[in-house]
Amino acid sequence: MEIFKSFGIQPVFLLAQIVNFLIILYLLKRFFYKPIVKILEDRKKKIEESLKNADLIEERLQKTEEKNAQILAEAQNSARILIADAKREAENINQQTNLEARKTIEAALVEAKVQIEAQKVSMQKQLEHETLNLVEAVVKRVLGRSLKINERRQLTNKALSDIGRKI
Repeated sequence: MEIFKSFGIQPVFLLAQIVNFLIILYLLKRFFYKPIVKILEDRKKKIEESLKNADLIEERLQKTEEKNAQILAEAQNSARILIADAKREAENINQQTNLEARKTIEAALVEAKVQIEAQKVSMQKQLEHETLNLVEAVVKRVLGRSLKINERRQLTNKALSDIGRKI
């Protein structure tokens, strides 16, 4: 205790100051230190959450970009398929149109041949008839009489064979 007296420290005041210091330390720890630490911890948690959210957002953005790229690739592929289908369909339509046109032309040719053949037959009959009339008229003038049925047939057959050879 002499040391305290030599330095001029009074034990009662020292004890009072130690108690005051502990009370202030308790009050600071209770009302200031814990809330400040809690605020700092909360802030740290918010920053960590923000970083995690930023990472999640970046991952989602990357996934979205990948999905967009995939959708774009699928759309391009679908477009290629549609274009190829359209080309095939156009070729089919073109082939069908050409086939129908050929059939129509062939039918028109067949019909034209039939008509030409019918006209040819009709003209031959008309020519035969006029030839017979002409032969009969010539024979009447040359012979001065009408032909009998047998003579008429013979002359007609002979004239027909002569005309057939020339045609």
